[in-house]
Amino acid sequence: MEIAIQPLKAHNLDEAFELATEVFSRASTLHRALGVTLEDYRTYLRPQFQQVVAQGLSVVAIDTRTGAVMGCMIVTDYAKQPAGDIRTYPEMTPLAALARELDHQYTAAGKVSPGQVVLIDMGAVRPEAEGRGIYQSMRAQVHTIAKSKGFQRVVGELSSAATQHVVLTQLGHTKMAEVSFHDFECDGAFPFRTITQPRSIVLAEGQL
Repeated sequence: MEIAIQPLKAHNLDEAFELATEVFSRASTLHRALGVTLEDYRTYLRPQFQQVVAQGLSVVAIDTRTGAVMGCMIVTDYAKQPAGDIRTYPEMTPLAALARELDHQYTAAGKVSPGQVVLIDMGAVRPEAEGRGIYQSMRAQVHTIAKSKGFQRVVGELSSAATQHVVLTQLGHTKMAEVSFHDFECDGAFPFRTITQPRSIVLAEGQL
């Protein structure tokens, strides 16, 4: 399998969307805690996904023999994150509230302006292509694209122990915000208390 990392264009959008949402619905402890179905997640996310891809910061990993999308990394300008319609999908309210709390902590020292910080929103690799360094290659290409557009920093919201280890320990990024799953309250409920590993979600920042 020969892999090429390319900017995500319209002709690969649907395949990348199917891959990213399938991986997230299966792997995300947040979505499992809320009981969000794959169908509802896809309907909720599609408009935002299209807006983010239109920013030109996202990439795909393509099998050069078949043209299939083997991985994707969806990236947005932190200051231009599109909002989902939680009125139609109220089950997503805790996720939106969690993101707002991380943002509140991160921006407490000052507002983040457009063109300064990129957010690694989603990263996914097909199971049969794991272990080939595709995630790292996509991330490196994202950094190159973002730097060429004048961005200075990169952030990610890390909700799994594995990604926290890679980003904080191996990449050496700095923890800028953290919310305990046990203590997080939304509308009088504690929607993420069933998550025990890791114990919190972290927003980490690195320099490009």
